[in-house]
Amino acid sequence: MNFVDSHCHMDAYTEKSGVELDTWWNSVDPKPDALIHVSCEEPTFDYARRIAEQYPNVYASFGIHPIHAETYNAHMEQELLKLWALPKTVGIGEIGFEYHYECAPHKTQREVFERQLEIGLPFHKVFVLHLRDAEEDSLSVLQNANLQGATLHVHSCTTSAHFVDEVLKLPCRVYIGFTGILTFKNADEVRNAASHVPLERLLLETDSPYLAPVPHRGKVSHAGMIPDIGKVLAEVQGVPFEELMDTVRKNTRDCYGI
Repeated sequence: MNFVDSHCHMDAYTEKSGVELDTWWNSVDPKPDALIHVSCEEPTFDYARRIAEQYPNVYASFGIHPIHAETYNAHMEQELLKLWALPKTVGIGEIGFEYHYECAPHKTQREVFERQLEIGLPFHKVFVLHLRDAEEDSLSVLQNANLQGATLHVHSCTTSAHFVDEVLKLPCRVYIGFTGILTFKNADEVRNAASHVPLERLLLETDSPYLAPVPHRGKVSHAGMIPDIGKVLAEVQGVPFEELMDTVRKNTRDCYGI
């Protein structure tokens, strides 16, 4: 079975599980083709750069998460520009809005989101979007941004079907990622949103170490759990599991080039 975890945090996985990346990779079954490790604040940048350089099947994404928007400054921006230029960097993010938790002021989140979109576009990397409980503001930013030639990955989609419909109309390539939340008993709205996404625009992700899917609730999630999410996504889409997994693997290759 060929699959990629299109969004995970391996440093946080090691912190929560006590298992180092080498040990995990040698023991996990089923084993992913590759991982996209996402680094969301400056103290984690060096780890992400190192593992992407060390492991052929680990790729990196760098950005300032909306939770950390107030830390954004000129020095950090220059560091991001260098990291985005690296060959193993495939993504810019995760960037966007976090309105579920009280963190940075909404105005600051918007400014930092818009700035990273603006300066990131010339790199032709995938924008990894964290858009939690902020549908109106998210659409406002995206519909007014210069996205010609861009590729977006809406990470851990928990939005309404209406939002999915609208974001898929943007003048760029848009992929929608689903995590273990899709398998939760109370996630009917998420499954409904997933049913609105064309098969060729779907991605699978764990957001490891968070959001472990059924039947692993309460455990530390990791990329080996991707097939459990895929089984539910196949049911939602009304296609055989093997077809879903093959198509999503192709989607990941088309989206991220890996």
